[in-house]
This record gives sequence, C-alpha cells and structure tokens, in this order.
Amino acid sequence: MSESLKQELAHYLTAAGLSQVSVIASLTQGLSNRNYYVRGVHASKGSESEWVLRLNSWASTQICDRRSEVAAWRDASEAGFAPNIVYISPEKDFYLSQFLAQNDNRSWNELNSANSSHPISNTEQSWPKAEQLLLQLLNGLKELPIPKNVITVEQQWQIYYSRLSQMQQQLLFQRSSSSSSSAAWLHQFELLLAQDNAISEMLSLHERCLIKNQFSHRDLNPFNILLVQDRLNCIDFEYACSSHPLCDLASVISSHSLSSKQRQWLIESYLSNQANLNHHAQDAIPAAVDLYWVFAVCWALQMAFDSMTLDGKLNADTDKIKQAESYLVCASQYQTLIGSCS
Repeated sequence: MSESLKQELAHYLTAAGLSQVSVIASLTQGLSNRNYYVRGVHASKGSESEWVLRLNSWASTQICDRRSEVAAWRDASEAGFAPNIVYISPEKDFYLSQFLAQNDNRSWNELNSANSSHPISNTEQSWPKAEQLLLQLLNGLKELPIPKNVITVEQQWQIYYSRLSQMQQQLLFQRSSSSSSSAAWLHQFELLLAQDNAISEMLSLHERCLIKNQFSHRDLNPFNILLVQDRLNCIDFEYACSSHPLCDLASVISSHSLSSKQRQWLIESYLSNQANLNHHAQDAIPAAVDLYWVFAVCWALQMAFDSMTLDGKLNADTDKIKQAESYLVCASQYQTLIGSCS
C-alpha cells in the first residue's frame, strides 16, 4: 500500500469512518472525479470490506446538483441497480460506497465506443447478449421514483447555451491575453453554434414523441456500468433527473460497441415496452443520438473552461492547461459525431 497515498487521503478516510485500512489504490480515472479503491473496516459492515472513495471535482460540482445525485443514487441502490453509498460528507465533496467486483475480471468498459446517429453496419458482437443486459438495466431505471429535479432536453440545452455564452464573452474580453486553448475553445463553440437549426429540429423531434418524463441517469456510458453477477449496475448519478425517456437509450447506443443487430433489437425492445413515449419515438432515435453528442460537446467545453480559468482570469497552471486541452480534444471528437455535421 502506498503510504503517501494513505497520508494524502487520511482526512477523507477518517471522516468517512474507515479504520484498519490495509489497501488503497487509484481506480481508473474519470474525466472529472477521482476514485480510489480502499480495503478497510466500516461500521456499516463490521468486518474488512472493499470500498470506493470518490472525491468530487470542483468543475463537475458547478454543473450538477449533488443533493439530487445522492437521492437518485439511493433510489437506484435500493432497487438493486447501484452500489450502496454509506457515507456522504456534509459538503457533498466526497462519498464512500460499496465496491462491486465485476464478473470474471472482465470490465463492461470494454464495450466503450462512440457512435453517430448514422452508424456503419457492424456484424461483430463484442459482447454476446449485451443488449439483453442493457435492456434489463434500462427497464429497471425507468421504473425508479421520478426525481424531484426536472430537466427537459430543451431546458438542458438552454442551460448549456446560457453558461457557454457567458464563458465565450469572458474569453473574448480577455482576447489580449488569450492562449491557444482559449482560441480552440472559441472555435469549438462557434462550430456548435453553427448547428443551431439542427439542434432546434432535434428538440422538436424529442417533444413530438414525449408523453411524460421518467427517471433518467443521462450518462450510461460503459465506464459508468458494472457487470456484477450477470446483472448490470450503474454508478455516477451526477446528472440524474426527471427527463426524456430517450435520454438513457441514446446514451447506451451512442457509447456502446454493439452490432447493428444488437442495436436494433435493443431499440425495438425498449420502445415496445415504453408507456412514456408515443409512436413517433422510432423516428426520433437519430435526433436523440445527435443530441447526446451535442450535450457531450457542451459538457466538455464547460469542463475545459473551468480548467482554463481561475478567479475570472486565464489559469497559468501547466497541469490545468493540459487538462483543459484534453477536454478540448474530447469536444472536437464529439463534434464529429453529431450526424448533421457529416
């Protein structure tokens, strides 16, 4: 065990009620929060067990509601679709939750991919029956209690647009001291704005097929899904809310490497048992995928901006600049996946 890591995290471990810690290791880093595997004793178990300590990033906290996140996480956990959360810091800046080991040392994130709304025909099945497991997860999540925080896809776009516009103005105001990163940020935002008419059509198609909102995780990429005992669990409920029923389906088919047959089966099976959508839903699937990538661009630009700036000025920290550049690379890649760009 790394003693330096144990010392660095000592405050969090003590506050979370962990004792007799024998193992600490960094888990695969996400694009925002920091996660650590910990083996130790917690009062909720009474004996040595495995845990995940998650330190929430400041940047992601700016764009999510931590109270809603915790509420959604607990609802999913009670239904058997998420690990138990056993400690939440008073400021909600770090959590302790149950560690779930995946089956046969094979991670669901092997299915990670990036698909546009007009995918190339694919006959290869990277994970046979993955579509059946995903359908079980999607159907389970849609039956969870509807979160109190309601964010429609139209509202989400307006939230992103408003915040990004403010960021744009700040970067333009600082043009005299602008960096290559800020120039790249402005370019990516201009590309996104050029899709305004297409985005309006996407939103219209969503509205046309909607009957009512439901529980929506909104970030069901393979890194947020765990295969545990032949059942999928999900983590990271930062963006969970009451929203459009196509949001989670779009997340899955946009981010998973599925064959064309698996993808089509999943779409048809999900829609056949979906009381919250009408008969126009099938026609809205391409728009749902495109909007998933539009929102991904917005997220990446927000994260890049928060890394680039400090107290209203451009950040001079080398590590933060590199982090901002990585988010901008993501934004550029996501732009290419929006169907109307091709």
